[in-house]
Amino acid sequence: MIINFKFYIFILLSIFVFNTNYAQQATISGIVLNETDGKPMQNAIISLDRDNKINTDNKGYFQFENVKIGSHQLYIDFLGYKIEKIDIEVTTENENIQLANIFLKSSEIQISEVVIYATQTNYNPKYQGSNITISSKEIKQIQPLGSEEILKRVPGINVSGDMGMSNRLNVGIRGSYPRRSVNLLLMEDGSPIAPAPYLAPEAYYNPPADRLDGIEIMKGADILAFGSNTMYGAINYITKKPPIKPTLGINLSGGSNQYHSEYITYGGTWDKVGAEIQVLNKNFGGFQDNSQSHIFNTTAKLYTEFNAKSSLYVKLNYHQEKSKSTYSALTPYSFLTDAKQNPFDADDLFTRRYAVDLIYNYKITDKLILSTKLYANQFQRDWWRQENTIIKASTAAAYLGEDIYNDRYAYLIGETFGDNDYLRVGKIVNGRESTRARNRMFRVAGLSETIKYNYEKGNLIMNIEGNIKGHWETFNNIEFINDSSRFARSGKLDKDQFYKLGAYSAFVKNRIQVKNLIITPSLRYEFVRVDGFDRVAISKMTNNNGSKNFGGQKNTYNSFIPGLTVAYNLKEDNKLNVFAGVYKGYTAPIADNAFLTVDNGVVSTPTADQTINRKPETSINFEIGIKGLLFDQFANFQATYFNNHIKNYYSAGRNEAFQTLGAVNIQGLEMGLNLNLHQLYNNQNHKLTVNIGVSITKGKILSGLLKDSDLLKAKHTDATKQELIDKINGERPGFDVYFASSTGQDSLISGQMALADFGKIKRLDFVFGKNGLTNNTAPYIPLYLLNFGFNYDYKGFGVGANINIVAKQYTDYLNFKNETAEGAIGQLNAFNTIDLNLSYSFEANKNKYLNGLRLFVTGKNISNRIYESSRLHRVSSGIMPAGFIQINGGANYTF
Repeated sequence: MIINFKFYIFILLSIFVFNTNYAQQATISGIVLNETDGKPMQNAIISLDRDNKINTDNKGYFQFENVKIGSHQLYIDFLGYKIEKIDIEVTTENENIQLANIFLKSSEIQISEVVIYATQTNYNPKYQGSNITISSKEIKQIQPLGSEEILKRVPGINVSGDMGMSNRLNVGIRGSYPRRSVNLLLMEDGSPIAPAPYLAPEAYYNPPADRLDGIEIMKGADILAFGSNTMYGAINYITKKPPIKPTLGINLSGGSNQYHSEYITYGGTWDKVGAEIQVLNKNFGGFQDNSQSHIFNTTAKLYTEFNAKSSLYVKLNYHQEKSKSTYSALTPYSFLTDAKQNPFDADDLFTRRYAVDLIYNYKITDKLILSTKLYANQFQRDWWRQENTIIKASTAAAYLGEDIYNDRYAYLIGETFGDNDYLRVGKIVNGRESTRARNRMFRVAGLSETIKYNYEKGNLIMNIEGNIKGHWETFNNIEFINDSSRFARSGKLDKDQFYKLGAYSAFVKNRIQVKNLIITPSLRYEFVRVDGFDRVAISKMTNNNGSKNFGGQKNTYNSFIPGLTVAYNLKEDNKLNVFAGVYKGYTAPIADNAFLTVDNGVVSTPTADQTINRKPETSINFEIGIKGLLFDQFANFQATYFNNHIKNYYSAGRNEAFQTLGAVNIQGLEMGLNLNLHQLYNNQNHKLTVNIGVSITKGKILSGLLKDSDLLKAKHTDATKQELIDKINGERPGFDVYFASSTGQDSLISGQMALADFGKIKRLDFVFGKNGLTNNTAPYIPLYLLNFGFNYDYKGFGVGANINIVAKQYTDYLNFKNETAEGAIGQLNAFNTIDLNLSYSFEANKNKYLNGLRLFVTGKNISNRIYESSRLHRVSSGIMPAGFIQINGGANYTF
């Protein structure tokens, strides 16, 4: 009996211990989401009682096992977000604890400039007006050669490229002139990136697409917060920020035309410090002869939160490019004969850029935040270009000589030539080809202080933002002439121009929300001083007294720039709203035309007794639209009507300028629609999305007298001669025609003209408006832009396609349909491009060595239909071709 009693005691104790241990095997799991966009937050740090730490997976999921009975505290931490703390009680009755979705809120001191949300919408909700957001996922799917390939899919953007990798961006937004994107505000992480945003805003630097985590395109009044060039739109490139989990990324790709790219990153977050270094090496042989390009780019980033009140972000970047880049493009004859030909083997472009960005945020109170921002960069652009000339193809062998002809023009041997067949060739002087250097150095710096105050009481919410900013630029343009050899890299100094600018601004904005109504008034004030010096001319002045600004020219101007946006949320969750906005657009005079005199709208070079008073071009921009989600996120769309009225219009285009300031109206409709078709069959393994973009745009020149200095330099055919004569006779009051006379002064001619009179024309001015030309549009405004794309994903497998269709477009203000023989003038025909992508991702693969690997193949312009992309440099250049096929493949590996 004693043995049996002990045995029963042992059995009871064993059962008790077993049940106790079993109860200790509790699990705690949950999903962490971003409150702003509802997306999973991968690699969030989850700690249990500040001891046991794990990271969330790519779906934001985490799970703790073997959790003991008792009280526990769960901490969810993600750099840039408020720490979330959850108290949990584990008992024998709740062995498996599945927490409700955990939403992390952005910290007040988060560096918003480097954050782009993968929102369910195709826009950023922090902007009230029209805007488009391109996510990191989209960029990864496209695997673009350059950013133009991404931007062409955006409604309202017209791409007129002249380089395969978008090293120098050429896009227009809402009818802006696309050459070097000169009328757009370009930014990287919220800082301006043009060589000199006021003095020389041409996009000679464009971030490599490999570094991008997203792109924001802004078109409404929100743009006023960022700076100059606000007339048409802004592009803000968001670069990759340091990851939370220490990660090594290896991105390798290669393809046709000697393309290869190596992009290596390593970074992570340690305690409250995130850091990363990125190194990119990229090479492209080019689509034409003598057009290869090499890029090296490296970036170091640091992001830290010192405490709950302050954070710091620092970015250092070095960029270098060596390219065989040319202005000397094709004539209609060479385009049709062989569009890959480029005989200018001595054109060399070298650029080097150093840049630093620093942002410091300090939380004074929970509702009052102070932000300090410093940016500075130095950009060097040395460009040796062969001097070119235009000759008849039939005379090429005799003009160039046997050696040059056989070396770089052998494709012409055996060809027969017509009277309108011309070539652009290297200019021969004393039997040699020559080059000219156009070397430039830019330095830019800016310092701004921003204060944000948030007020909330009852149904009233106000977000007030104020900013003061100083911005400084210098620009030195030096040109050398060399006639000893086209490969010589020194010569006789021809130009030495120096410019400096200081711009001082103040900005205030108040976002006022009462229930579903949001009203956002804003006001910007700018004062600008710009000085210019012709150092070659000054060097010849014997009365130089050594004063700081001796021999210089000065211009000052100031502007008040207001804006207003009104939005109404049709849904309580802010996922569907209508909006309307109006603001004053602003484009500063660039260095080339900042020192002019304007008298009653007439522009001239100032005499000694005249005042330099050239002011910014301005516009009144209006838009109204609707954006949001429909049918439970099945449809994500945005539709906007816009109307921009531009006045004080001077800088019309390449070698085109209004001698009497002009006025232009541009209006249109933009629509973007994303359909999540997989929601129809409710299967999360299959994801099928369709994207549609539509733009319809019309422009009209309302007034002004324009001078086109390239018009009579062009090699006109009988067709273009007759077209010009017909235009003159059809709207005779709109043309001031001058013949050469024996007195040496041009004679103004009236009356109808015949084709035989064409050769007598010495000068021709156009007058737009009520008593002149009334039906002309601005160049590079296609009537429609269409984009159709789809992406299908299934368990790591992805396939996508995109079709981009661009309507015909004029390239000059007289709207020529026929093409001149050197290719400078004439309508561009409609064209389309087709791109494909295929990928497979090994995410969550059981093999740890494959987990994080993604393989891809892309086809660009797979129809290989070569088209005339632009005539942006006109007589000095001709036709820039595009549409060449490019096949790439590669792998992305993170571990």
